[in-house]
Amino acid sequence: MKRLLVIAIAIIAVLTMTVPAMAADPIGVGTGVGISGGSGEEPVIKCKWESSTEAGNDETGDPSHLVAGPQIYPPVSFQGAVPIYFWIVAHDNPLADISVVYVDVFHPEGYPEEESFKFQVILQPWDSANLSAVTGEQASAAIAKFNAAYAAGLITFNDGYTPADVTGEIAQGEAYLWYGYFEMYYHQPWGEYKVVGGALDTGPIALGTSTLFNWFDYIAVTAMEIDFTQVNYGNITTDGEVSGDNHFLPGGVNPTLRNIGNTWFHVEIQQDDMNFGWDSGSADWNVEYNARIGSLISYPMNGTGTPMVYDPAGFKGVLVTPSSAGWTQLPGIIHLCNTWKIDFSIHIFKAILPSYSGNMWLRAIYEPFTGPNNPHPDSGVTGG
Repeated sequence: MKRLLVIAIAIIAVLTMTVPAMAADPIGVGTGVGISGGSGEEPVIKCKWESSTEAGNDETGDPSHLVAGPQIYPPVSFQGAVPIYFWIVAHDNPLADISVVYVDVFHPEGYPEEESFKFQVILQPWDSANLSAVTGEQASAAIAKFNAAYAAGLITFNDGYTPADVTGEIAQGEAYLWYGYFEMYYHQPWGEYKVVGGALDTGPIALGTSTLFNWFDYIAVTAMEIDFTQVNYGNITTDGEVSGDNHFLPGGVNPTLRNIGNTWFHVEIQQDDMNFGWDSGSADWNVEYNARIGSLISYPMNGTGTPMVYDPAGFKGVLVTPSSAGWTQLPGIIHLCNTWKIDFSIHIFKAILPSYSGNMWLRAIYEPFTGPNNPHPDSGVTGG
């Protein structure tokens, strides 16, 4: 027993002295791993494009195909959405080695989050084709999709590839068509969206996989919706006010407006004199108006909350349509998908008749997005 104990102690001592472990002296250890890729070539993206529907060759923003590249028109309706279809022709040898085809989409230039990642779509083989046994009918349908999109001017090709290369490889079963879609909602910002397409070989990682990028243009549309058709100042002596609220209710008595387009905008207003007329001696109007977006609290992000006094733009009956010179801009920038209350008031200097009526016009005017490099002068902050 004593001998065994001595041997054990000696072994422990040797081990301890051979690999000293000290907190102040870290020990480096090498690592390694092997990656199993596909059995053949790396995937190659031959070409790619976008469309408005599954037809593959239509674009709502340019239905006559006057401009090269995909042009998509926004829904211009509250909570509306439009689909965008993504198409890629990819090659591999063998074709069935392709495990994933995808697109990464990035925010448009000029937006505060410009060129940052927005979303990813995983594409599926067209017509649910079995890549190990694509049929002649499926290949013909894929070629027809490609030819129609090419005729519409939608396709971006990878370097060195031609339409004949693409159709030839699809016909030979060496390339095929993938597609997927994403719903763009009404409040997604306008601009040119960069789309990077790629494909992965079988195995957890495909090193050196090619990518191809292009852009689609989400057409800028400035659009405002209001929930009121009349502003009634009530029975008053000199001053009257109509208060809005932030609850959009068509036909309601509390005025509200909201942004249903894909740009920012400011609001402009004008009214006729409602027959109050003006003082011929002083040439001053017998009435003046006031409007304000938001409340008394000013929001520095968009500059709302400040009332604006304005005169009539012309006489009732003479001013039957808005005057190009009669618009008054209300303070504040209406951001994407924003809903705001709007208040109206009237101040009467002179009245003769028991009642008056007239017309008011409102319009939305485009405002550029603001970012770190282009803050809006009314925003009060850098980066809107």
